[in-house]
Amino acid sequence: MLQCGVAQIDITPYLGSHIPGQTFNRLSTGIKDPLYAKAVVFYDGQKKIASVVLDTITIDAEAVKEIRDKVASKCSVPSSSIMVSAIHSHTSAPVGDLYESKKDPAYMEFLTTRAADAVVMADGKLQNAKVGASYGFEDSIAFNRRYRMKDGTYRTNPAPRSPMLDHPLGPIDPQVAVVRIDDENDKPIAVLSSYACHLDVVGGTEYSADYPGAIARTIAKALGNDVISIFYTGTCGNINHINFPGIGKPSSKGKEYSDYMGCILAYEVLKTREKIVTDNQCKVNDASAVIKLDTRKPDPVAVKKAYEILKNDPEGKHFNELELTRYHENPKDHLDAELQVMSVGDFAITSFPGEIFVEFGLEVKKQSPFKVTITAELSNGSLGYIPVREAFDQGGYEPSLTTYTNAGPESGYQMVQALVSLLNKL
Repeated sequence: MLQCGVAQIDITPYLGSHIPGQTFNRLSTGIKDPLYAKAVVFYDGQKKIASVVLDTITIDAEAVKEIRDKVASKCSVPSSSIMVSAIHSHTSAPVGDLYESKKDPAYMEFLTTRAADAVVMADGKLQNAKVGASYGFEDSIAFNRRYRMKDGTYRTNPAPRSPMLDHPLGPIDPQVAVVRIDDENDKPIAVLSSYACHLDVVGGTEYSADYPGAIARTIAKALGNDVISIFYTGTCGNINHINFPGIGKPSSKGKEYSDYMGCILAYEVLKTREKIVTDNQCKVNDASAVIKLDTRKPDPVAVKKAYEILKNDPEGKHFNELELTRYHENPKDHLDAELQVMSVGDFAITSFPGEIFVEFGLEVKKQSPFKVTITAELSNGSLGYIPVREAFDQGGYEPSLTTYTNAGPESGYQMVQALVSLLNKL
């Protein structure tokens, strides 16, 4: 019989910490809602796997290893069978050197310990369980943020309702993945969900888990405060909440709109959950691989021009030029990408280590042999933005060559191939 355990633990930093997520630095001044590490452990009597999701903007490979090592030293979950994901909240903790925001080593020690504790606690709460999965649908709150304009140019985040808008450069993913987890008496234990939309809705300088926090609060009100909501951010490197066409409810920035999005998604999750048929005889499995990705090389002409611009910009306001010169001075030969898949019965979770364009998540789902597949970006590390090939010619924010984003144009396609291969081995 399948067993499952879940746990969550507070990981909110102290005030005055850096808040990454913008090209400028912000210092935290308050707490809108707490940040958590949330863990789920599955065990079928032979195989044990764990997933821990952090309310942070990212998580690097070094921290992933620390979390895995700490878990393995405290319980029987194998380190190789632990997936670590970040939800990508832009109002969260100082977990990386992202542009002008700096990683806090003391906080990272706290975070890795607390994340490991969440897994250990979940393992200690294993109980007989029933699991099932399905998809809901929501297409009114997520938008592709890359556009072709009527003058033939391409823009990331153009002005909403601009008369110059021609058409978006890609799709969205309207599926809401839902996993129902109940105990043997059909009492809810947890709900896993996933949706593809950037978490930069709340804004400001107060900590918040953004719309996944609102999902959790809404689900707790409906199913009980003991029911843990774990959210996986889908592939949304080119997807956000801004209503560029202006059709329907106008989008906005702030907690009120974040709560609105959270409620919309939570109600879809709850509706979908009610229809799911659960099973207590699910098999558990996992697999992983590390692949090497090529990096891009700075164009010498562009580098020379960037240095010339920065000579007259002592404050570094020309962000793209500043980042290009920084990468030119510290280039990378290649990138190691860890790809991991986990399955429980007829649903699977796949890890993408970066901010992945939605097309790649859609392709993994299309080729997956499982009924429901969660495509969790920013899992087991981050390699920056991973755009589709044509985006590199179109330009815009996401494919810009920076210290954060430097993977080659074939990277996303290599990830898809590796993940689909792993899924077919489960």
